[in-house]
Amino acid sequence: MSQFRTFILALVASFGLPWLCLIVVPAIKYQALQPLTYDKDADGIEGQYPQAPINRQGQLVYAREGCAQCHTQMIRPTQLALDGWRKGWGQDQEARPATPVRSNTLLDYLGEPYAYLGVQRNGPDLANYGWRAPSREEIHQMLFAPKSRHDWSNMPSFAHLYQVRLAQGPVSDKALKLPKKFKVKEGYEVIPTPEAENLVNYLLSLKKDYPVPGESAAVAAAPAADAAKK
Repeated sequence: MSQFRTFILALVASFGLPWLCLIVVPAIKYQALQPLTYDKDADGIEGQYPQAPINRQGQLVYAREGCAQCHTQMIRPTQLALDGWRKGWGQDQEARPATPVRSNTLLDYLGEPYAYLGVQRNGPDLANYGWRAPSREEIHQMLFAPKSRHDWSNMPSFAHLYQVRLAQGPVSDKALKLPKKFKVKEGYEVIPTPEAENLVNYLLSLKKDYPVPGESAAVAAAPAADAAKK
């Protein structure tokens, strides 16, 4: 009987402690979060952190379409030299990284009912996509026909968020300007639906690298320190 009780307690501890530490405690901390105010003298800026609210209507489309299956929205901190923050992550996935960004904090997701951290990074991290995003037209083009932007893209098409309709008179100013290979039938045009517009609004609202109060001066000094070493 004693061994059985020990087994049950060990089983509860094996599953209960991770659940408590990874789910319950972070959820309680998240619910207690409040915006922080910048100190103009220490941080060099005014206002509150976080500064950029997300577009909730677009987030609902993002969730429904399963975008979090391939895109993350989290730059992890580096701990014990394990995989985490790297120069340029979250901003620029090309050969020339942009200004370094920081790892994300709980406050970056303040105001979001659900934080879509993602499960795999098959596509670029979108935590700070709003900073590096191309024009609205180019984002719509990428969503409708991903390979029209990059022929190596493995992103699925979200053409169902667009209306292919018979052009009535002059071409609509909202009509997508597609390359010849991807154009629809002559006399027709592709128009974003309200859902597509909301999704683009959401992507443009993703800006999760605002300076953290009390740390902004150190973050701003990092690029200068790196340059001095070189």
